[in-house]
Amino acid sequence: MLQIDFINVGSGDAALLRVNDYAALIDCGNVDLGECRPGSCRIMAADFLREQGVGRLDLIVLTHFHRDHIGGLEAVLRAVQVKEVWTTWIPSPELWDGEAAIPDEYPKKARGLGRSLGLYLPALRLARQQGVALREVTAPMTLELAKGLTAEVRCLPSVYYEDQRRALEQALRGEPDAQALQAVGSALNIASLRLLLSYQGQTALLTGDAYGACWEEEAVPCTVFKAPHHGSAKSLRRALARRLSPKTAVISCGAYREDGRPDPEVVQWLREFSGEVLCTDACEVPGLSGENHPAVTVCLGAD
Repeated sequence: MLQIDFINVGSGDAALLRVNDYAALIDCGNVDLGECRPGSCRIMAADFLREQGVGRLDLIVLTHFHRDHIGGLEAVLRAVQVKEVWTTWIPSPELWDGEAAIPDEYPKKARGLGRSLGLYLPALRLARQQGVALREVTAPMTLELAKGLTAEVRCLPSVYYEDQRRALEQALRGEPDAQALQAVGSALNIASLRLLLSYQGQTALLTGDAYGACWEEEAVPCTVFKAPHHGSAKSLRRALARRLSPKTAVISCGAYREDGRPDPEVVQWLREFSGEVLCTDACEVPGLSGENHPAVTVCLGAD
């Protein structure tokens, strides 16, 4: 049985995969939990691993560089032993000790990318110090993660990741290009790595923040679907929800947001074409459960 725990990290993403003695973490949540109302069951990814008795991860996948996906990486690395990390960019050897200083007058997306790098680079250096294997993934691939568990990795064309490398490394060299960084920052969501997991004839589609419009033409029905970008209005259309028709749809998001995540119409479409729709946090959106748990757990290959 493949168990997937979608951890309640608040406004972020972190999903723990476990089958037999294999464990992987897809994204690591944010650097903190944000605003926690009384009774909240939000939990840092690192603390969830400790509570679950997970002392070793075979793999961490960082879908993209937004803080709510990579912010908790350093804490996870300090909490458990990690064998391998996949990411869409590893700095050139001469730039490992650099810092990306993005001027305050730069556009919003460029500044946000600089803040993300301020979390990512120290964590990456810690991973290297610990002897973690680092793998840059910028092209589609299919491989067996564990016996019976296959992962198909999908992403944008490689030209995007080449532009990403160029912009980030130029910033580390002390020559940040506002326009290039803004372009990379604006495309971070759609550049998310996407994983289609297959286990005992069932599938789980984990989409990072990649809006459905970018990949819906290749979509096929799945058993479990993790909605992209916290169920925002741009996350998917009704036609995609119908095409996927998952047994279980999961929205990873934080309660009490005022920016339409999750979007009530997206929730309605998922409810129309899914067996059940679950939310990691206790969101006050029609059609979603108000229950509050440390994680939403689903299983593939269960009897």
